[in-house]
Amino acid sequence: MSKTEFIKVQNRLSQQLAKPGGMTADIATQRARRELAAQAGDAKKSLGVTIGRMEIMCSEKTASADDIYVESAVVLDIAGMFDMRTLCDASYSLCELTDRLRTKSRQDWGSIGVHVNALRLIWSKDDKDADQLKSVVDGLWAITDRLDAS
Repeated sequence: MSKTEFIKVQNRLSQQLAKPGGMTADIATQRARRELAAQAGDAKKSLGVTIGRMEIMCSEKTASADDIYVESAVVLDIAGMFDMRTLCDASYSLCELTDRLRTKSRQDWGSIGVHVNALRLIWSKDDKDADQLKSVVDGLWAITDRLDAS
């Protein structure tokens, strides 16, 4: 009978962590925040462009619910990275609305338009007046939730 031999495999990450020097998690977090903050201006412009595309979709009324969903998810993703909670909540409501419309094979451009207009308003406020804008988001969720009743 042969003797069992255990071999400990070293992966690259554990080797790097074992080396002296490097940086702490706190330093890495500070650097990441600094780099993210440097991108805030471009992100705000990108949000405006994405909301603009949804405004065009609403005026033409030719886009599918999936198209609106994708654009709203882009807003949600970018706003989430920059902790724009009110904008996140509004875009999440639009994602839910379009998903529910899609699953019920319905179109409701009025409700979608209200959401897109609210996104533009919240984006233009740049997360100022968040308490007042919360009532706008609550209204958006009321619109979204009424689809479950119908």
